[in-house]
Amino acid sequence: MIRIPDYPATRGQYVRLTRAVREACDRLPLGESILRVPTILCAALYILCLIALAAQRDTRIVRAVAVPAACFLAATALRLWIDRQRPYDRFDAPPVGRCVRGKGRSLPSRHTASAVAIACAAAYAFPVWPVIALAAVLSLVIAALRVACGQHTALDVIAAIALSVALSAVGYGM
Repeated sequence: MIRIPDYPATRGQYVRLTRAVREACDRLPLGESILRVPTILCAALYILCLIALAAQRDTRIVRAVAVPAACFLAATALRLWIDRQRPYDRFDAPPVGRCVRGKGRSLPSRHTASAVAIACAAAYAFPVWPVIALAAVLSLVIAALRVACGQHTALDVIAAIALSVALSAVGYGM
């Protein structure tokens, strides 16, 4: 049996991790707002890919829209079914950035699932190394930030990555 780490696993780990990220953000000119940049860049990359496909009248646009939508819907459905508490509720400690207490639904991470789905869509639509590398790096940074900011645990993001990669492999016939 494979054991997937669930970090942070204790309140102490959670507090140390989020404190370190919060202190780092305090030293930056944009503060916690800087943490949104990878998500914005990922969305911009996806929009540019869709615009390029539409401009070329490329039929791959159908899959490039449908597969990420399926990943988002699957992640949402799993979250509702699993109903796992977010780390900041489980450990009763504030995350970095905004949060809604008692909202639960942490597994899988929808931000991570969407970012990985977008990375797979970009790689499918434009299979060149610069696009693939940019999309992969952005999705991994988003996954890491979801844990580092205390919004999710490692298990939440690993599950999201696996879900989106599996659905993308099926959706794109890889």
